[in-house]
Amino acid sequence: MAGRGGNSNPVNQEGGRKPGAGRPKGAKNINSMASVRKLEQLGFDPIDMMVQKYNEIQELLDSGSVKMGSGAYAQLTATQGTLINNLMAYGYKKIPDKLETEVTEKKPINIVLTAPSNNNDK
Repeated sequence: MAGRGGNSNPVNQEGGRKPGAGRPKGAKNINSMASVRKLEQLGFDPIDMMVQKYNEIQELLDSGSVKMGSGAYAQLTATQGTLINNLMAYGYKKIPDKLETEVTEKKPINIVLTAPSNNNDK
């Protein structure tokens, strides 16, 4: 009788990922390669465009034509922050939301239990 998945030898099988299986780390999948080719055909560089937009906003803010403290000023600075965050993804690893540290040294805990005193010396 064949085992699950049509395998006729279910003995000594290990689950999990096999060494060398799957796409190599860092390799681009077919869809992302096609997207890159399309952007190149269109002459569009997203990194260059984000830097241009950042600089245009900075020039607008520096010119004084947008009043500091206004809603427009706040929106433009927020857009700059978004552009910076997006650009950071191209050069830096994302910082994890939380950092977990493993404690390798465990110290024993001493718990001392004492019986209540029967002294009435209060």
